Amino acid sequence: MLQPLMQIVRRIEGTMNIPDNIDDLSKKIQKILDPIVSAIEKGTKAEKNFLFASDRTDAGRSLPSYYLIYFLFVDLLGYKNLGQFEKVAWSVPIDYNGTAFLLEHRKMGMGLFASDKKNQEAECHEIVKKIKKAVKAAQPYFEWVANEAAKQSKLNVLNHSLRLHDRCNFIFQ
Repeated sequence: MLQPLMQIVRRIEGTMNIPDNIDDLSKKIQKILDPIVSAIEKGTKAEKNFLFASDRTDAGRSLPSYYLIYFLFVDLLGYKNLGQFEKVAWSVPIDYNGTAFLLEHRKMGMGLFASDKKNQEAECHEIVKKIKKAVKAAQPYFEWVANEAAKQSKLNVLNHSLRLHDRCNFIFQ
């Protein structure tokens, strides 16, 4: 489980104090998510054009923030990110009881995608419920990542204030 953690270490340069209980936390989260596993590691078979033909589910609209899901699945648990596509920032295939689903952050926001939206909606609600519980349980991990980034001045702040932006430009020029 330290393999995904090394990705963070490479991103956040410098000396870090990795929490001793990171393996315990990832095991606890995996129990919460059970039976959700990485579709790639399990070798889950999906329909031919599943990546391009899957539909956004209604249950997926109540997922937590995209960055929490990314840190949970990709950084902490080591699930495979399929990368960027047209209008897709990142895509993580998951397996739930032998069926493939996608967690994707697209142009229109975070979503859970399924091949048969109508018949899989109940399963999608269960998946979202488990993900919400896992995100709550992973809070110490998120705080640790944020603290380490803050120590190294590796934070990005979105500026939605034109006045603040103008002031910064005046001061730094």
